Amino acid sequence: MIVKRATQEDLHQLATLFDEYRQFYGASSNIKQSYQFLKHRYDNKDSVIFIHVKDDVFTGFVLLYLAFSSVACETYYVLDDVYVTPFYRQQGSAKQLIDTAILFARHENALRISLETQRNNLESHRLYEQMGFIRDDEFNTFHCFLK
Repeated sequence: MIVKRATQEDLHQLATLFDEYRQFYGASSNIKQSYQFLKHRYDNKDSVIFIHVKDDVFTGFVLLYLAFSSVACETYYVLDDVYVTPFYRQQGSAKQLIDTAILFARHENALRISLETQRNNLESHRLYEQMGFIRDDEFNTFHCFLK
């Protein structure tokens, strides 16, 4: 199993996996919309996508979004999407993807990687903490939904 950075040629195959991820979180299946979203992120260079591959099959992915810290005058990344298809879970795939994201962010001299996850996603919480992520008990997250 390997992790590689996605290329434009990977986006069609990745869109199927991304659509599966979206359905996992309750969205309706829409491969075209999934592909367009990924293509837009890729073309505008506002996301870095790593893919987990086994025997030419995409088994998982992680998306990092570039962000900025005004106080530190530094860049950082938001790990907003990490997914491994159910058949390939519990085999270290998510850890490999996150390790790659961390190495990439270090190489880019980023300040940090930040992420949010659902409160009841205890398995992910354990993995993130094992990998050095620190739970933030100081700040609350607020959203202003526009759609």
